[in-house]
Amino acid sequence: MPRSTAIRRLTGIALAATAVTGLTLTTAGTASAATHKNGNVESGEFGLYYNSNYAGCVFDLLNEDGNFADNRFISSTSSQTCPGQGQITNDNTASYWNRDVTAWDVYTDAGRKGIHGYVPLNYYGNASATYKNEISSSYPF
Repeated sequence: MPRSTAIRRLTGIALAATAVTGLTLTTAGTASAATHKNGNVESGEFGLYYNSNYAGCVFDLLNEDGNFADNRFISSTSSQTCPGQGQITNDNTASYWNRDVTAWDVYTDAGRKGIHGYVPLNYYGNASATYKNEISSSYPF
């Protein structure tokens, strides 16, 4: 194979590798754009709302939380208050929104105990009678 053909092929491979690396870094940067527990349900998060119909303050998660007893609902802005602000999240959730890329498991007791529920990705709704004001822990599936 002539030298110029080999150089062109190697250059093409190097450019393709650089493009793939850049795409990977760009994708990773986008996924980490969500801010955990800031009162705003962003893409990539699982959010629990104090009131039904996605109203009131929010508890938003990027990662599992095995015990909601030490968490509180917060407002998405420091200048505004919302129903439930400062209330403990444990056994206090009326609706939810799963904006994560995976399903989430919820439990009525801490540490994956109690009644188990499943929230599919991109699902939002009011908690059923079994889970309304009963959710105590959650884990990405």
